[in-house]
Amino acid sequence: MEINSHLPFSQRTGLVSIPPQLKLGDVSQELRRLLDYCINLEIERETLYGTSSGYFTDKWKRVAQDLHVKYFKQWAGKFENSPYDWQKRLNTNILQANIGELFDLVEFVVQHENCSFELKKEITESFVTARSVYRVFDNQYIAAIGTEEQAAAFERAIQEAEARNATAARMHLIKAGVALRNSEWADSVRESIHAVEAMAVRLAPNTKDLQGAIRVLEVNGHLHGSLKKAFDLLYAYSSNEEGIRHANILSDKAQVDEADALFMQGACASFVSYLLARSI
Repeated sequence: MEINSHLPFSQRTGLVSIPPQLKLGDVSQELRRLLDYCINLEIERETLYGTSSGYFTDKWKRVAQDLHVKYFKQWAGKFENSPYDWQKRLNTNILQANIGELFDLVEFVVQHENCSFELKKEITESFVTARSVYRVFDNQYIAAIGTEEQAAAFERAIQEAEARNATAARMHLIKAGVALRNSEWADSVRESIHAVEAMAVRLAPNTKDLQGAIRVLEVNGHLHGSLKKAFDLLYAYSSNEEGIRHANILSDKAQVDEADALFMQGACASFVSYLLARSI
């Protein structure tokens, strides 16, 4: 699954409303409040004052112009360089927008080159502070991470993979989170498994897939018998369930759901961390 940074969040996800009974697809009032606070702080940092009113610095004037035209879909000639009006406009949007529109805005801001590192850092921290089911990765993408326990395993694997330069495994994990956010259950499971496979093949570089890597790791004494059985079952599941392992098979044929995707993301993240530890 390709992550297309040119498509906005709502177009990639198709999310229209918030199902209140699900944690996935929900945005808490606390997260909205923190995001609004982050934006307000940035506006204050980027506001200059004249004799009668305030106006944006050149950097944030461009941010506001881009938001006006590209996010709010307004004509450029109607843009007004008024930090006060923009503060009210963004506040209303953050409080009232559905999840797709809100995350479009967040991704737009964190990806914009003229937004400060401080703002991007504060936004990323807001998702953590609000204990959201979502997180911001690489100042680019908002991805789902599941329950608190699954979140810990997922984020630990991401951090450890980055520290060990396990680029392929890290990207597969992030793609799994993006697919989970998009309700693409089979794609999420597939990417989670590919993350494990990427790490296993890294430890057994002359192999081509998870099954072959497992055999080599067992022979070399790098894999406990019980864990080998778990990896074998993982491989069997991904190979037998139509639409999971191979992207060229239509994923809607796979009999998987949200619970499967959440479990596999957490389990595979833990497997990646385990394999990273074995590679020391």
